[in-house]
Amino acid sequence: MSKMASNAKFKQFVTNLSVEDQQTVVDRQLRLLPAFIMQEVATTNNAKVIRKLESRLTQVRLMLSSIVANGKVV
Repeated sequence: MSKMASNAKFKQFVTNLSVEDQQTVVDRQLRLLPAFIMQEVATTNNAKVIRKLESRLTQVRLMLSSIVANGKVV
């Protein structure tokens, strides 16, 4: 499996998208990341991977706050 992009690179990727695509990416991540975390806990229980997924989930929640407040990720 390849490494996940850093939160900074992920945010840069999302900010370069159109507003509609930003909303789509954030919604998808909010739906999938909790499932990924539960799957990781159930299978390998790798603390480093779980920490990274939780960090990404926190970042995506901040992006959602930004979309609600500003209409786009800033």
